[in-house]
Amino acid sequence: KISQTEITFNQWLACVESQGCSYMPVDKGWGEGDRPVIHVSYDDIVKEFIPWLNKVTGKVHRLPTESEWEYAARAGTSTKYSWGNTADCLKARFGNYNGECGSDMKTVLVGTFNANPFGLYDMHGNVWEWTQDCRNHSYNGAPANGRAWTSGNCDRRVLRGGSWSNISVFLR
Repeated sequence: KISQTEITFNQWLACVESQGCSYMPVDKGWGEGDRPVIHVSYDDIVKEFIPWLNKVTGKVHRLPTESEWEYAARAGTSTKYSWGNTADCLKARFGNYNGECGSDMKTVLVGTFNANPFGLYDMHGNVWEWTQDCRNHSYNGAPANGRAWTSGNCDRRVLRGGSWSNISVFLR
């Protein structure tokens, strides 16, 4: 099961306050609370936040594979986005750096836009989302079974979904 929303500053703060996370990211003056946490590394997430989350919930959490992320983002559809084939400023937070969707230069609260058919919010835009997979130059040789690609450049991991500042092409 994938998280219904991006991890928020409130959730990250709970990890910091309980000493599960040593790093407290800054919000750039945008506000914390239920905004998605920003400026966290892959290592911050997999070495501190997820182990803390596993401990406090008694469940096993992990980052999705790139394949799992893709499946969750499309939510059973065969289109580019769960809502169709065209990026839509009324359905995702993106394009604010170049004015494609306005000029408000920051993230929005998680769940601002409607959930996809799987009940997941913000799979496109707002903030980039980490996956387990190592970076590779193409999909030649990628696992066909949905598992994470654990070879390639593992110093650089795969991010998906784009962010508030990216033009629409980066949402896919």
